[in-house]
Amino acid sequence: MSSLTNLIKNENMKIYRRPRTWLMIGFLLLTVALLSGLMNWEAHKNANPDWQQSLTQDNSRMQQELQSNQELNDNQKTRMTEQIKLNEYYLEQGVNPHELSLWDYVNNASNLIILVTILTVIIAADMIAAEFTWGTIKLLLVGPASRTKIMVSKYIATMGFALFLLLLCLGSSFAAGGILEGFDGMNQPLLSVSETGIVQQSPMILEILEKYGFSIISLIMYVTMAFMISSAFRSSSMAIAFSLLFMLVGNTVTMLLSSYSWVKYLLFANIDLTQYLEGASPLRPEMTLSFSIITLVIYYLAFQFIAWLLFTKRDVAA
Repeated sequence: MSSLTNLIKNENMKIYRRPRTWLMIGFLLLTVALLSGLMNWEAHKNANPDWQQSLTQDNSRMQQELQSNQELNDNQKTRMTEQIKLNEYYLEQGVNPHELSLWDYVNNASNLIILVTILTVIIAADMIAAEFTWGTIKLLLVGPASRTKIMVSKYIATMGFALFLLLLCLGSSFAAGGILEGFDGMNQPLLSVSETGIVQQSPMILEILEKYGFSIISLIMYVTMAFMISSAFRSSSMAIAFSLLFMLVGNTVTMLLSSYSWVKYLLFANIDLTQYLEGASPLRPEMTLSFSIITLVIYYLAFQFIAWLLFTKRDVAA
């Protein structure tokens, strides 16, 4: 175990001693700052002092539509009824739903997890292929550690970097929201309407953690796929290019093929588990959360086995 720990430390040094890594970190922080600044500017620009009147008009419009529009389906009727209940609650409590709190910044920053994924994929795709590009793989293999331990240490270091970027995104957006809107908004609850039509409160942090938690699944899958691709190439640039290509094009191709029932077995059809959150719908109507989880586990194990097979059996004499 001590040798594995030393290997992980060694891989971490390779990651964090490179200027490229700190450029990535700086770019992520800059993106969070710009996004937060734009949100604050847009909110103050479009601030409506007559928000009570606006909510009242919205409720009147939705009530009229519920009564007159026969083309609304059950989901649309439910959403509109719930929104009316929420608007009534806002009016009774004197709460402006359009005012930003720090949680709005954290929630909006969850969209940047795709950027965290791209940055980590670049690192993952480079972890093994770069050793062959630089010719340093022989120095690793002459040591006492087995190829399996070397591969595991690289994977753990890569996932550690992914976790670091994810926490950095979460923490920096929280700080930006607190600075711009005040930290008193930490106690702001998440409002929802129960099946009985009662407005209920729940901790906002649970909603944020749920969204980030589902996003972590896609992050793990993309990074593991990139790690597998890295083990198949001797050129780090080729490994990075193919990893980003599969990641960026895969979802688009899957959407184009969504009319075919067999598309549900593809990785990219299941990788976004937020499609099972309330208010969303899966790519295919027959897909379920348990089906996607099982599919992802199969792909994950396949990626790990292929990466291990390619790395442990590869000839490094050349």
